[in-house]
Amino acid sequence: MSGFRVVLGLCLVASVATASNAALFHPAVTPQNPIVLAADTAASNNSDDTDFLFRLGMVEGHLIVGHELLVAHQNALALPHFGHPVHELYDDLAPYLKKHQFPDFDRQLTALEAQVAAAPDSPKTETQYLEIIDTVHKARTLAPAALRASLPEMIKICSDTIDAASGEYGESLEKGKVASIVEYHDSRGYLAYVDQQVGALKQQMADAKSQDVLNRFKAVLAKAQWIVADLVPSPTPRATVAEYRAIVAEAATVANSDAPAKN
Repeated sequence: MSGFRVVLGLCLVASVATASNAALFHPAVTPQNPIVLAADTAASNNSDDTDFLFRLGMVEGHLIVGHELLVAHQNALALPHFGHPVHELYDDLAPYLKKHQFPDFDRQLTALEAQVAAAPDSPKTETQYLEIIDTVHKARTLAPAALRASLPEMIKICSDTIDAASGEYGESLEKGKVASIVEYHDSRGYLAYVDQQVGALKQQMADAKSQDVLNRFKAVLAKAQWIVADLVPSPTPRATVAEYRAIVAEAATVANSDAPAKN
């Protein structure tokens, strides 16, 4: 037994030494380590904020393309884009909305979906659409103002949205043909949202360096928009998924360039 105790003691000493050495390189996140705790908390909050803006943008992208289809009297094609925000995306937004004590708007989305189904050409439908867009824009202000004023952060979200749009485009194709028009329109709607955001950023940030970055990004965005330029596409797609992905890479390159922090 005495031999066992010696071995056990040596193992414990080695274990403690290893843990101490590890702590030198990876300080524990504890109340006794407030600097590390604050850094991790800030990183987590920033991730939550950017993820919220990204997902809220997808909600608005659906609504934009849905409305565009209503205006073109493509009511059957429009309806899914008023359903997807509440059925597929809202649950990811709800925790952030609750955390910031923002009123739930899932019922507002559901009511708009029902209104589109019942009377797509009614003035009431247009009114409800404008009301939900206003709600979405108010929800966007929950994200920190510093984040929303940061060109590098916002253009990165725009780049990620183009990435998501390319994924939807890929889902729309089957055997080299446009087979799922819903996903095709998802791609178009996401890009329309990005175009709207880039336009807003260009108005907010008048300095030459910001304008240069945004102009270069807008030129890349235009290439993606050309791929889904036809509201009702022909079966033959304008580009392959690989060509769309190449545009995504271009957008990421611009987004990662040396942009000013904010206006």
